[in-house]
Amino acid sequence: MAKNYILVHDLGTTGNKAVIVDENLNLLASGYTPFQSYYPHTNWVEQSPEEWWTAVVESTKAAIESSGIDPADIAVVSFSAQMMSQTPVDKNGKVLVDRTAIWADGRSGKQAERIHEAFGGLDEYYKIHGVGWQSEIHVINKLRWIKENLPEVYKNTYKFLQAKEFIAQRLTGNYATEWGDASMCAYMDIKNRKLSKEIFDAAEIDMAKIPDVVESHDVMGYITPEAAEITGLKAGTPVCLGSGDVICSDMGAGVVKAGMAYTYIGSANWTGVFSPVPSTDPRVKMNCSTCLPMPNAYHLVMITAAGGIAQQWAKDNMYGMEDTCAGKFGTTVYDVMSADASKIPAGSDGLIFLPYLRGGGAPHFDINARGAYLGALLPHTRGHLLRSLYEGICFNMRWLYDLFESVNVPIFSLDEIRAIGGGVLNDLWMQIYADVNSVPFARVSNPQQATAVGAAMMGGVGVGIWKSYDDAAKRVSISKRFSPTKENAEMYDALYPIYKDAYPTLKNIFDRISAYQVKYMHEG
Repeated sequence: MAKNYILVHDLGTTGNKAVIVDENLNLLASGYTPFQSYYPHTNWVEQSPEEWWTAVVESTKAAIESSGIDPADIAVVSFSAQMMSQTPVDKNGKVLVDRTAIWADGRSGKQAERIHEAFGGLDEYYKIHGVGWQSEIHVINKLRWIKENLPEVYKNTYKFLQAKEFIAQRLTGNYATEWGDASMCAYMDIKNRKLSKEIFDAAEIDMAKIPDVVESHDVMGYITPEAAEITGLKAGTPVCLGSGDVICSDMGAGVVKAGMAYTYIGSANWTGVFSPVPSTDPRVKMNCSTCLPMPNAYHLVMITAAGGIAQQWAKDNMYGMEDTCAGKFGTTVYDVMSADASKIPAGSDGLIFLPYLRGGGAPHFDINARGAYLGALLPHTRGHLLRSLYEGICFNMRWLYDLFESVNVPIFSLDEIRAIGGGVLNDLWMQIYADVNSVPFARVSNPQQATAVGAAMMGGVGVGIWKSYDDAAKRVSISKRFSPTKENAEMYDALYPIYKDAYPTLKNIFDRISAYQVKYMHEG
């Protein structure tokens, strides 16, 4: 009897991970192939679509070989992928550029200014599309940049494709996009869930160059004999588009109905909330109001650059010796770090850490924001520095939760917040999250694979492995729960207002430091 295996391509910013999942969402095997980013000019970030394709082919073969399964037992191919890029292709699927701008590319500043003017300001523009990312990285402005700077490419473009859609076209020969990725492009009428003719007209972009929009779980095509020969997959295998990585994270956390939310701790840190309606309140520009593949379902997100990257910084700069020696003593450097921080009381004896080691993101959207320790005294130890770092990141997330609450999106009244990403494997950090926010946190099983699990759920629903997302989400289990500690919560409630006052007080200093660093800082 054939098995219901699902092949997921997790096409990230640094490479593609092919993952094989079974009908109980167990991860059976994987293969990973990296690819490069290119930085030809300031604020330009490009990648090669052909390198994406090579990575998909190589990682597919590696995953199948590692699993030992028969490719005929793969029921569907699905995707989780980086968002907000557009690859121009002709009617034959040929790429019309060597490299394409990815999500982080910010070259479209002039185009963004003009579209703001067309709508009478950023706020009015935001009310239509609901994408809170800075406008210079919006896809609609990237398309306008191509039209103005590469007119022949624009003229010869049959369709503009997201990263996963480019791969899906190579696999099936068909062209499609899906509502999740489309809702992050700033060219949708988010309230009415359709492409916005008003936005396309203002940007002077031909809407016909956007593929038909389907649901994430719709079968958009089947593996062609040519693609089967190249990848090792079986011809005729169904392909679903899945969605963008942020949206797949939501699904992989099992957040599929109202009253649910999750927090992700990876390099960056974000929270997603299930909502029956999008948020387009310009007072709090959600980083995205993205469409989930079910009726009346949106994923409201706030993203900050401050997350696990700060823990990595602490490990590299405070725990180098332990990182080298830990393995010899049957432990890990993270065990040593947690032991150090666990000895320190809640509130770190008044030591506060501002976690802006890289600027940008919510709540300040300030590229000049910088990391800072405040309140240091001689009794403070390395353990204090580390615990206050964990606490500062949690305070920053509490600030984002406050912003959700300010536009009537509940957080603090929820039964629990799901936790995913590599950082949530740290029990101490999870307890601090619960204490700082006075909300229970629930770590899902396999938290580092939530995006792949979400994409697998989409593909599985598409081919009938599960009858609904509610049915699929029952397979998402909780590995551990963390309830707030009353005494610690009181300590954090006292410290939080001081934390919130620190950034505005230091903003002018951060701007001046940033200017100094631009002029004098040595790279490397």
